[in-house]
Amino acid sequence: MTKRFRVHGRCALGETVELSPTDVHHLTVVLRAARGKRVVVVDEDRQHFEAVVDATEPLTVRIESLLQRPDADPEVALEVWLPLLKGGRTDPVIRQLTELGVTRCVVFEGDHGVVRLNEGKRVKRLERLTTIANEATKQCGRYSAPEVLLVAKLDAIEEGSGVVLHPEASSTIRDVLGSRAAAARLVIGPEGGLSARELDVLRCAGLTSGSLGPRVLRAETAVVVAATLALHTMGEGGY
Repeated sequence: MTKRFRVHGRCALGETVELSPTDVHHLTVVLRAARGKRVVVVDEDRQHFEAVVDATEPLTVRIESLLQRPDADPEVALEVWLPLLKGGRTDPVIRQLTELGVTRCVVFEGDHGVVRLNEGKRVKRLERLTTIANEATKQCGRYSAPEVLLVAKLDAIEEGSGVVLHPEASSTIRDVLGSRAAAARLVIGPEGGLSARELDVLRCAGLTSGSLGPRVLRAETAVVVAATLALHTMGEGGY
């Protein structure tokens, strides 16, 4: 798969551009790129260009041609609140949400959550999750990475409409969201479920309960399925 790299400013055919230190490291250390390696560069106008590694010390790429690529950034704004899962299982979920087209990911520890972080660990975990989202953004062709936050409590949620998954809800996600919504919020609890206190907080914030059906899903499965259904209901391109 051809890698995509974002650059600041606008690109022009024939010009040579420098990549960010992170991208240079990825090209030289991870991909072991040499002169002649072809990559895709995306400029600030979200235009895609085919480029070739022109030099390696320092690494620069030369813009060769304009590619006709559709803008892969989502057309709708979906905010997903998901639990911090043990064993690093949150990491792949953040990657998948980025690939799907979620615009904001808020990870919370929750009353019934297993993982508890102190402030220092919370900062490091947020850095890791943000890095995962940024890398997934490049891989899937998006220009803008989703915002990633890590909070200790659901109490941080702001007032507004949305859906909280609940197994006993009589309505589905599609029933609650309706169709062609420009923005929406989803809240998915941990495998131990949301506490009665958290459910009260969410109801007071304006969220409505919705169900994914009769089958019991693992938390990470429920997050991805719920986000996909919401994007489909909202009319996001490709769904």
